[in-house]
Order: sequence, then C-alpha cells, then structure tokens
Amino acid sequence: MLIAVCVLPAAVVSGSLAYANYRLQREQTYQNTVLLARKIASDLDRELSAVESGLRVLATSPDLAAGDLRAFHQRARDAIKSQIVYNYVLMDRNGRQLLNTLLPFGTALPSAGSPAELTRVFHSGEAVLTDLFIGPVTGRPLIAMGVPVHRDGRVVYGLDAGLALGRIGAILGRQHLPKEWLAAVFDSSGTIVARSLDAERFVGEKAVDGLLEGFAAHREGTLETVTKEGTPVVSSFSRSAVSDWRVAVAAPKAALDAELYRLVAWVLAGTTVAVGLGLWLVARLARRVTVSIRGLNDAALALGNGKPVELPSVQLHEADAIGVAIVQASAVMAQVHHLAYHDALTGLRNRVLFDELVAHQLAAVVRSQGSLALLALDLDGFKAVNDRQGHAAGDRVLKIAAKRITRTIRTADVAARRGGDEFAVLLVDADEQDAMQTAQRLVAALAEPYPDVASPVSASVGVAVFPQSGCTAATLLEGADRALYRAKECGKRCAVIDVAANCLLQ
Repeated sequence: MLIAVCVLPAAVVSGSLAYANYRLQREQTYQNTVLLARKIASDLDRELSAVESGLRVLATSPDLAAGDLRAFHQRARDAIKSQIVYNYVLMDRNGRQLLNTLLPFGTALPSAGSPAELTRVFHSGEAVLTDLFIGPVTGRPLIAMGVPVHRDGRVVYGLDAGLALGRIGAILGRQHLPKEWLAAVFDSSGTIVARSLDAERFVGEKAVDGLLEGFAAHREGTLETVTKEGTPVVSSFSRSAVSDWRVAVAAPKAALDAELYRLVAWVLAGTTVAVGLGLWLVARLARRVTVSIRGLNDAALALGNGKPVELPSVQLHEADAIGVAIVQASAVMAQVHHLAYHDALTGLRNRVLFDELVAHQLAAVVRSQGSLALLALDLDGFKAVNDRQGHAAGDRVLKIAAKRITRTIRTADVAARRGGDEFAVLLVDADEQDAMQTAQRLVAALAEPYPDVASPVSASVGVAVFPQSGCTAATLLEGADRALYRAKECGKRCAVIDVAANCLLQ
C-alpha cells in the first residue's frame, strides 16, 4: 500500500504528461495542416499568375492587332511549347470560338459548351478563372483562364487558356505529404479539381458538407470532418489570394488517437515498473517528471506569448520530444510571421506591415503633437531594364535600390516595398525641411549607376508631411502619391512636396 501511495502521484503526473504531449502533437498537426494548405495555395497562385502573364503577353500579339487570325493561330500553337497551358482559344462577345489550337485553323468549332464566365472579360476587362467544366472539343474535364484583348480602347476578343487538371494535380504531387495525409484543390463552387489520393475517382464531385460550410463561412479555418471515403480527419483549408479557389489538407484522426493510446500504454508500463522498484525509484521518477514539466511549461508559455523558445533541460524521453516539438513550432511561427510582413525579394517591410506602422506612429504623433513624413518613391527607367535586360536584372536593381534606401535613411525610419518598383519611407520626427533633405538624398543615391545595368535608372520622390498633407494614414499616402505624380510631370529624378492642407489639428 505504501508503494502504491508513492507511485500514484508519479502515475498521475506521467498520465498528465502523456496527455499534454498528445495535445501538443495534435495542435502541431493542426498548425502543420494550416501551413501546408497555405503553401499549396501559394504554389497554385504562382501557377495561375504564370498562366495569366503568358496570356497577357500573347494578347498583345501584332497578328491580333492586324486581324490576321490565321497567323495568330500558328503563333499561339508555337507558344504552347514554352507554356504550361493545354490549348488557347479565341472567343467573341457571344462566347463563340473563333479559333482553337487543338484544331487546324478553319476547322468548324463548337458553337456552345464554353463556360459563360469567360465572357465576363468583355464587361470587366479583367482576367477570369472558370470553375471545372467539360471541354466542348476534348470532352474532358478542364479549367480555363481568360484575359481581354484590347483594340482602340475596346475589348474585341477574349483570349482563353485551357489547363488540364494534371497541371493542378502536379502541384499536389510536389508536396511532401506525410503518410495517409490528403490534399485537395476546390474551385469556387466547391467542386474537387485535384486530389492527392484517388483523383480519378473523386475529381468533379462536390466537397463533403462540412468543408462546403467552412468554405462559405470563412476564408481559412480548421475543422473535424470526414473524407469522401468516410475517414475521420482533421482538415484545414485556405483560400487562394488570386481566385475564389480553396485548398484543403487533411490528417487522419486515427494517427492522433493511436499516439494517445501508445502514450497511455507507456504510462501504465512505467507505473508497473515503478511499483516493482519501490519507493526510491518512485521518488526519483516524481522529481524528474516535476522538473521536466516545469521546463516544458515555461517553454509553452513563451511560445504562447510569441517569445523565443529555449529548449529546457529535461530528463524524460517523452518530455524531450515535447520540447523539440515546441521549438519546431516556434521556428515555424517565426518564419510565417516574417514572410507575412516582409517583401521576399528585398527584405524590406511589405505594404501590410508598413500601413500598420504608419497608423501606429501616427497615433503616437497625434498624442504628442509631433511630426512625421511619408515619402513615396518610384524608380524612373525601371521598365526599360526589364524590357532590355530581363527580370533578373530588374530584380538586382530592386535589391540594390532597397539597400541604398536603407543606407540613406535613419535607423528609426522605416522603408517598405509597396509593389513593383514602388517604395515608401516613414520618417519619424521629421518636418518639411527634414523630409525634403532626406528625399533629395534618396534621389541622389538612387540615381547612381547600377552595376551591370546599361539603362539609366533614377528615382522620383513625393513627400507628404503631417499634418499639412493630412491627418490620417490614407490622406498622407494620397498626398505622397500626389506629390510623386507631380515629380514625374516635372521631368522625374526629383523630389516634390505635397502642399495640400487636408486637415487642421484642434
């Protein structure tokens, strides 16, 4: 009885540790499914963006501008060899196919069967991505993307690219999914477009009800549901940033439950051994478990508060596994946080983080009745670099420009890439004179020659100062953009300050 009384606390602690380990592994599984769904959605976005870019280039073909559809048909067929599309189709406003690269030019084409969504390019002037449909020529399931073809300011054709479902399936095939995990891509109606398991069986069917309800209610989420085969799973889904498509990743619940049973079995076995060894072993085990739990608790609290996690020194194998899991989760969270708020090419803050910092600093300035300034920068001649030397040279120019901007401003100031060749700078505690001096230094720094770049590159800068140009982040950014536009009109390679008075401080 004495041994049993001494072992009981250790058994309870060990059971709690096993359950804590199970919960941590379950939460890590949830997090991993979310991260994997986001990654696949990002890969899908890059694939679709590449298709759209190719379409827009082909839409500017001189053959289309001249109305020579026979020559354009040959040009489009040649373009397929270097593109990732299945075929190209040219359509009129009524949705009739004028040419299809799957058939020789002049062959009679179907008068119906093309998705009605493709005709939206004539009204919106924007790219359109269809849901899954049956191709009228191939009779196979396809998806299509369409872009407008402009002539004299009007949309005269719709240029569409058909994508075989194998292209989407290949994205899933490149993912290193754990055993028995499932990934699937759904179009805007919730129809399965690609699936990592049993694709031929389920492509074209609707998602299960639980996922459909989640798609309708949230942009991203995690829920417990069942697969089309009836397997209970934990599913996470994420929406594409460039379309209304979703990606879902599912992990089987059975694997999580098996891990819990395994841990329970280890606890029971350890308790039995502890009873046999006696009070001395029970006392040692209790002490080791207590130390391990305290260290893991501190690490878990640090992870929950977003602080750096240091792996505690533990004395139990299972506790060490939990510590490693916490450190891995901390690293993943830090990486995701950095990618969400920084530009991948230049390492500068992105638009989202910059807007947050401007709003935060503006609130502090209003309270302290201080000053700040926003600079909007745009590289002059950057398009010529891309056109003549390619995007790799353009990327080098952007990286060098980012370093020069960072080197020119103060440590307390904030630089960000707003997109393309546009940058922004937040100057803390800067009046009109300080802002213009910094802007002129930036113009000089960015006009210096760029190594291995033949085309001249300089910069135009628009300056907006609080409160003269506005009292909100939006009005200040508008003022900076307005001044940047005037700098462009003044011949570029200069800095102009916005003089509009948009508000008065009380």
